[in-house]
Amino acid sequence: MQARFKVGLVIGVIGLVLNICVSATVGLYSLIFFLVAGALAGYFAARQESQSTRLAGAQAGAISGTIAGALLLAGPVVGDLGISLLMQSQSSGSSLAIGMVPFTSSGESGEDGFNDVFVLLGPVLAALSGTVVGYLATAWAAPRQKQ
Repeated sequence: MQARFKVGLVIGVIGLVLNICVSATVGLYSLIFFLVAGALAGYFAARQESQSTRLAGAQAGAISGTIAGALLLAGPVVGDLGISLLMQSQSSGSSLAIGMVPFTSSGESGEDGFNDVFVLLGPVLAALSGTVVGYLATAWAAPRQKQ
């Protein structure tokens, strides 16, 4: 397996776990997660593959950033699913081992769907940041000598 796929999967899974925790507790789907994950994946993919041209480094960064962004996209879905299950069990009157979900004065959860629209931009931002950082990391790196 090429380094661009490995790096994209590793960064994506780490980001997925962090994004699940943040989206379940705070309800905020920050696009900064996508930017940082794409940039990290692009940097490490370009450095591990040590491409000879900047275009090849940008391509490796774009692929690994897209993979990381796609995995991060599942974080808010899983976090929302967990919160909705928690809210359903809380409204039925059963006791919870985890805790209570905060409600607004109208009795609904504080989320309005505004973040749901912008979270779809996340994989695009991850791919773009992976491309830029992969391009720059290739320019900084000296090609390795083959033995």
